[in-house]
Amino acid sequence: MNAAFDQIAEYSAKAPTSRSTLRRDQKSHALGRFFRKIGRHIREWGYASPLYPYRLGGRHPVQLLGSPDDPAPGSATLGSAIFGGDLLHDGEQIALGEDFWIKVEDASPAYYRYAHSFHWLQDLAQVSDQVKARDAAETILKWWLPLGEDWFANVWSAETLARRIINWFTHAPLILSSPDLVYRSKVLTSIAKQCRHLSRVLNDTDEGLPRVYTATALTLAGLLLPAGNHFLVRGSRALERVLAGFIRPDGGPASRNTSDAIRTMQLLVLVRDAYTDRGEDLPGWVQTTLDRIGPFVRAMRHGDGNFAGFCGTSAEGGHGSNAILAASEAKGKAIENMAHSGFQRVAAGKSLLIMDAGTPPATAYSARAHAGTAGFEFSVGQERLIVNVGPASRRGPFPELHTLARTTAAHSTLVVADRNSSRLLESGRLGAGVSETLTIREKTEDGMLVRHTHNGYLKRFGAKHERTMQLYDDGLKLKGTDTLFGPKLKKLAGKDIVLRFHLHPTVNALKASDGRITLETRGGKTWIFDVDGGDAEIEDSLYLSKPDHPVPTRQIVVRLAWEGTEPPTASWVLSEMSF
Repeated sequence: MNAAFDQIAEYSAKAPTSRSTLRRDQKSHALGRFFRKIGRHIREWGYASPLYPYRLGGRHPVQLLGSPDDPAPGSATLGSAIFGGDLLHDGEQIALGEDFWIKVEDASPAYYRYAHSFHWLQDLAQVSDQVKARDAAETILKWWLPLGEDWFANVWSAETLARRIINWFTHAPLILSSPDLVYRSKVLTSIAKQCRHLSRVLNDTDEGLPRVYTATALTLAGLLLPAGNHFLVRGSRALERVLAGFIRPDGGPASRNTSDAIRTMQLLVLVRDAYTDRGEDLPGWVQTTLDRIGPFVRAMRHGDGNFAGFCGTSAEGGHGSNAILAASEAKGKAIENMAHSGFQRVAAGKSLLIMDAGTPPATAYSARAHAGTAGFEFSVGQERLIVNVGPASRRGPFPELHTLARTTAAHSTLVVADRNSSRLLESGRLGAGVSETLTIREKTEDGMLVRHTHNGYLKRFGAKHERTMQLYDDGLKLKGTDTLFGPKLKKLAGKDIVLRFHLHPTVNALKASDGRITLETRGGKTWIFDVDGGDAEIEDSLYLSKPDHPVPTRQIVVRLAWEGTEPPTASWVLSEMSF
């Protein structure tokens, strides 16, 4: 199977010409979400009934049948902070004590979900003193049981509940090693009750990764709880169905977020290992899906191991990705032409080009997506030159960056009139804009050429954006051309047309008297940027390798010169200077 995927990747890299058209599902599905929400609220009225706990009754498990190892490493630093009396997450901290769960009620929604999902068990699992870690985990869980043992709307919401069950299963040694039989019985009974409820609310989440979590949790329940076959049948069927829609044929997720692909791999590794530990026959689609995702994840990495910043993925957003890839046993090489997910990867010499050549994800998957169509990143060896700004946290030092980082201007692409190629809606999802893309990839005598066209500005400004980039075989030259063309170019009159090339913070930029810009890398390499069809300047920018850590950097800004006759065009070249 892995050899077959290697051949596919090799063929996509050598194919003389490939052509792909992608069309975005622009249906808002708002009516469907509305009715699902109404239905959920009606059902929750029933869940709040004093009689509902009796419906969750059943056999009381006396033990778990296994505990798969979590392939993603936690943070020993955050685990040690728990020993110090604080639970930290995304810039927030709450002191631990018997009233901890009461204080969590006033925390941000993100912290609330983090605490009640028990994701922090992953951090406790990394500290050296595991006896102390077990004491801490059991103490915090004992505080939680009186609050969480019966249904409570936010605590038992489908995704939070699923994540909690997964963390309890994978870190069972931390919470179920106590000799206190009464405590152990309470925890195991709570797990069974929560799993029975999860079976009822399996689809009460947003599409995409949240449903992968709920289906995974129920599948694990079927494998790890005694007499859990009914959970296994329902959960495994749901997981197979969800993955069939969420993971594209080239391994990319429908959300186009690489972190979602990594999390999916992590969950599938847990499922696979649980099947193996129980001695059950593993469904073929589990490893097949892992084999598809592996080459995609590798394709989205630069030489330094960090990820390209597209669609809400931060450079360091693949925490534990090396361990997860190793555990997945997916051996396929990095895929070059990700025609279904809409990404292009071109490697030559030590240079690497990764381009967003697809439509934004469907509205249902776009809550974290960015309006960065036709943006690209460029690296040489372990040094990155051209980047995108990256996603920002709402709780970072500049909360407004969360929205600004999603704009087209925060990506290395063309921007018309300071407008986004796809609109950012107040709901946080992406609206109208890019609905169709055309990408042609062809091998030339000198290298690999990618020609990409999108219609994000067609309705508003009467023009499509075409970007052509060619990376030469030696990796020492990247040539590009950006053009706006269409039937109503007059709409562009008086509008600013700008190309942005955001630079990595380790790159120093200096404009020469002849208008060319010199880029010096930390490793001592010198690259020259030159452009025809516009004036290039160096301006300030920001870069986020982590969502809460903006770093000042610079960007090359090219303002296209256009007199309103021929289509506005700028041709540029980035080449390494040899001495």
